[in-house]
Amino acid sequence: MENPDTSLSKYNLAFKGKVRNIYNYDDNKLLIYTSDRISAFDYVFNDEVKGKGLLLTKMAKFWFNKTRHIVSNHIANGDLDLPSNVRDNCMLVTKTKVLPIEAIVRGHLAGSAWNTYEATQKINGIPVTKEYKRYDKFDAPIFTPSTKAKLGDKDINIGMKEMQNLIGKELTNSIQKISIELFEFAYNFAKEKGVIIADTKFEFGLDSNNKLILIDEIFTPDCSRFWLYDKKLKKLNYDAFDKQFFRDYLIQNNWDNEQIIIPSNVKEKIISKYKTAYDLITNEI
Repeated sequence: MENPDTSLSKYNLAFKGKVRNIYNYDDNKLLIYTSDRISAFDYVFNDEVKGKGLLLTKMAKFWFNKTRHIVSNHIANGDLDLPSNVRDNCMLVTKTKVLPIEAIVRGHLAGSAWNTYEATQKINGIPVTKEYKRYDKFDAPIFTPSTKAKLGDKDINIGMKEMQNLIGKELTNSIQKISIELFEFAYNFAKEKGVIIADTKFEFGLDSNNKLILIDEIFTPDCSRFWLYDKKLKKLNYDAFDKQFFRDYLIQNNWDNEQIIIPSNVKEKIISKYKTAYDLITNEI
């Protein structure tokens, strides 16, 4: 894909994240371009995965539209007069004051939560009395927030008290409630399509009226853990079809926090997994 810095040069680049470039569109709106960059373990690779940004954008737009009955989101109205090579990777959104929190919700015990639980019998610092096995479903989704680190730094898991110290008790309670509601809605929706959303993260901001709104991305393979679910047999396939495949590849190859050329077969597998998630959930197959 052509360099977005060229195609979107008439807009001022406000922020460049791990995957997204954010441009000032006008006084009240931002233009978010989702690139084909890929990150893992808070490290951004120079070698890109063609088509990844388009799939992430389509998935985010689908879920933003599907969940607007639960919480308002930052998607703004307006036609985008943009070059065709970048248009479909872009979202026009409302400017917000971004809250420094990643709202993580877990429905199953996996990933870093499993590693911590196995070592300490705790999840996010809270002792767990019930005995769980890896991938077990919790009795109810749990909320495990973290800080939203600056680019290059690592997010830090925090407790509810620390979250309240950062953004206040009222916002903390609202974000927890909305995050759980979003997760439960999407979990049930996706399960009917043959997908289990094991865990995910949300980001929130405040608009010009200090109204809490959902921002960034939602229920994409970059911010969620997806498993296949056979509805007839009621069985799960824990071979994740999200970014976990790439993390596992790096671990298996003793990656040492440095730039690499990602093999073409690995890129193809990543796109195949992302597309499977999109096709199943949206029924566009």
